[in-house]
This record gives sequence, structure tokens and C-alpha cells, in this order.
Amino acid sequence: MSIVKKERRGLQSAVSLRLLFAILALLLIGVACLTVTFKVNGFAWKPLFFPSSDTKDVLLNYTVWHIRMPRLLLAVSLGGTLAIAGCLLQAMTRNFLADPEIMGLNQGASCFAVASLMIWGGVNSADVILVAALCGATASGVLIYFFSRFSGSDPSKLVLAGVAISAFMGALTTGIILLFETQLTEILYWMAGKLSGAEWRDNYLVWLLGIPAVIVAYLLANTLNVLMQGEEIASGLGIHIKRIRGVLGLLIIVLTGSAVAVAGPIGFIGLIVPHMARRLGGISYRIMIPLSALLGALLLSSADFAAQWLFYPADIPVGIITAILGVPFFLYLLRRREGGRT
Repeated sequence: MSIVKKERRGLQSAVSLRLLFAILALLLIGVACLTVTFKVNGFAWKPLFFPSSDTKDVLLNYTVWHIRMPRLLLAVSLGGTLAIAGCLLQAMTRNFLADPEIMGLNQGASCFAVASLMIWGGVNSADVILVAALCGATASGVLIYFFSRFSGSDPSKLVLAGVAISAFMGALTTGIILLFETQLTEILYWMAGKLSGAEWRDNYLVWLLGIPAVIVAYLLANTLNVLMQGEEIASGLGIHIKRIRGVLGLLIIVLTGSAVAVAGPIGFIGLIVPHMARRLGGISYRIMIPLSALLGALLLSSADFAAQWLFYPADIPVGIITAILGVPFFLYLLRRREGGRT
């Protein structure tokens, strides 16, 4: 009887997960349709796919395919990649408060990206910014690693090291901006995390680096499940801890650096979404990684829609919306930890 009950529970769980993924996918499609069609004068579906030479059709196609669609897909892509980066970082540090924003990876990528903008000039130097952001995220990761070597096995000290690196990189960024005040407005807008002005080229850069990283992350899901049980158990099962952490660190740097390069530092997606995925889908990373990607895409695309229209005609950076959501959530998590809950 117990075996039958377990089989039924497993079947119910699988059905529930499929239903959950289906609901989230439908919500994402709904947000996408709303983002593309909202306040577009004379919108119609037929001219999008069968355009004519009419001026209205030409304007409609340009608005949708060259302005709204690249921005929507960038929000979806970055939401998914940042959420997965947060999943991997929490697994690597075994600390559910870890996040690329809190750990200083975003700030390191931003610091190097801002420096490259000032030195080589112009915000259109996408390749230079991409390389600089990846180098900055790597620099922060290396500094956190060396600081963590003195913290022993206490994961909370690793987070404190990340906070210190974040403050240090933030101070460097501020100093660089003050030295080059002529581009202050554009840089500050970028530093808040923006998706406005997104182009297809930005999406291509994110897809080129992000898709392989996401595939590798999913292939490591079973390894992450074992790693979360503790280093001794993982080592006993033949897992090379340092090698896995090195691969995870590289994936996190690629996912975070590419996101910062195209949109600036968008914080707290990597903190909020893994907790939502863990609550909805359980602790298995085979479920958490794809679920986090879907939730992250839904959260950031919704936040960007709010950023566009909440204070219309002003278009505020989406990083402000995610910070408004993320800071109270972080304080809530701190309170739960103090209360002895996880």
C-alpha cells in the first residue's frame, strides 16, 4: 500500500509541476503580448506578418520589431540568466542570501564597464563593454574567492566578503564617474539598470554566451543536488569539489557579466527568483533551474513593463523596480534567518 501511495504522490507531483510550468508560460505569453501591443496606435496582427507599403504598416512594423520586441526578448533573456546565476551562486556558497548584486559581481562588472566607457568613449562600444564587464565580474569573483579562503567553512563570512567587495567596487565606480562628469547623466542611467534602447545585437550577445552557460548549468543539476548535502558527502560520492566550484564560478561570471554589459547592473533577480522556485518546485536543481529561468523571465519582463508605463511618459530604469522588490525581500530573509528558519 505504501508503494502505491508513493507512486500516486509522485504522479500528482509531476502533474502539478507540469501545470505550474504551463501557467507560468501562459502568464509570460500574456505579459509579452501586453508589452508588444500596449498603446500602439492602430495595432493589428496581420500587418506584422504580412506588411504592406502603407505608411501605417511600416511604422507599426518598426515600432514592434525594432523597438518593443528586442526590449521584450532582452528582458526575458536577462531575467532567465540572472535567475540561474543566483541559483548557481546559492548552490556554490550554500547560502540562500547569495546574489550577484549582494556578492559584488554586478558592481565589479559595472566598474570595469564604466571604466571602458570612459577610456574608449561612447556607449555604443558593445564589444569593449562586454569584455570589460566579464573581466570586472571575474575580478570580483577572484577577490571574493581569496577572501573566502580565510573564512573557513562559514558561508555567512563569504557573503560578508562579497558585501565588502561590492562596496569597494562601488566606490571605484563613483570615483571614475566623478573624474569624467561630461558623460555623467548617461552613465548614471545605465548604472541603474536599463533596458530602454535595446537592440537585436544586445540579444545576440546574451544568447551567444548565455545559452551554452544555461545548458551546462542544467547538465550539472544532479551534481548541485549532491553538493548541497555537504562537501564530505559530495567528496565521498566522487565529486571533485574545487573543479565543480570553478565551473560554477565561470558560469556565474559569464551569465552576470553578459547581463551587465548590455543592460547595466540589474539587482535582486538572482536573490528573489531562486527562493520562489524553491518554494514552488522543491529543492531539486533539475526543477529549480528551468523553473527559475521561467520565473526570472516573467518577473523581469513584468518589471520592465511597469518601468515603461508606471510614470509615463518617463521611462525609469528597470533596476529601480527590481530594487524596490528586492530590498524588502532581502530584509525579510534576514529576519527569517535570525528567527532560526531557512
